[in-house]
Amino acid sequence: MRKIPSLLIGIIGCTMFAIFFFFGPYLPKVDKNVPTHSYVVGPESNLDFILPPYPPNKDFLLGSDKKGRDIYSALIMGTRGTLTTVFSISVLTFLIAIPLGVAAAHLSFFRYVLQGWNYLFSRLPVFFYVIIISTIPFFIFSPHRAIWMISFLIIFELGKVGEVVYKSVKLIQNTTYYEAGILTGSKPFGLWKRYYLPNCYPQWVAYFVQHIGSMLFLLGQLGIFGIFISQSLSQQGSPAYSIDNTALVWPMFLFDVLIDFDAFPWVPLFGSMFITLSMFVFVSLGEGILEYHLRKHRGLIVQRKPFLFRWRKQNQTLFSEEKRSETKIS
Repeated sequence: MRKIPSLLIGIIGCTMFAIFFFFGPYLPKVDKNVPTHSYVVGPESNLDFILPPYPPNKDFLLGSDKKGRDIYSALIMGTRGTLTTVFSISVLTFLIAIPLGVAAAHLSFFRYVLQGWNYLFSRLPVFFYVIIISTIPFFIFSPHRAIWMISFLIIFELGKVGEVVYKSVKLIQNTTYYEAGILTGSKPFGLWKRYYLPNCYPQWVAYFVQHIGSMLFLLGQLGIFGIFISQSLSQQGSPAYSIDNTALVWPMFLFDVLIDFDAFPWVPLFGSMFITLSMFVFVSLGEGILEYHLRKHRGLIVQRKPFLFRWRKQNQTLFSEEKRSETKIS
């Protein structure tokens, strides 16, 4: 692991986000309720009322947003919602894309389906498709908007992920040792056990981890344009309506980034830093996993047995040596 810096960086970063995910409410200076503050009393408890957003200070370590929410607490508490969303999207996408890609590598019908899917949804970046769909009034006013948005993201990403699966399976089929397995009479289960999984699953796992990073980048882009997975309409004083984000996620601090960056730079800065850091961590972890398996395949890494297995074997060796010594003495 020390010889693969990207893997080490990814593991350390994922450990940090795992601490935020599971133990965020118990970390120091974190308010798990993330309340809003309409105002705070000025210094020395005078009659001066300071309105949000507040710059970084002893009460707000990273400052606050326009609603007076502590950015530090919101980022820590928003880790669970953000990572759960992107992880769910990636898992569901891969659960559908893997069977589709494998079927496309064996049946021409599914190959045409995959080609048509890519032709339809790969002409433009997913970002533009999501903007077009998410601004349709039906999906804006729908009470099931979150389900619709996640479904659309899966649909738009399905062709790209399925193509990766297809190419990895096709690469195995073009090798001579795979053809040798067919000639020796290996059945489909044996082919999967001996040829497909040992060579394909490292690529799939690495791409899955990197896909989580790409989903974080996509949600950050959508947050800049005020498009969120979960949002609601609230009526203003006039007949106009405003769209408000209802979930505690990192991209919510990127809304109005062009305006806030001049007046309140801490609001978008720390939110974008969290998104950028998480993207870097997942991309590094994916590259590290792939590099680890490549080195292992080349024989550059020797896989050790589990600790319990080695401990048991060592004890058995010592016990057998004692038995032999006792036999010689007797």
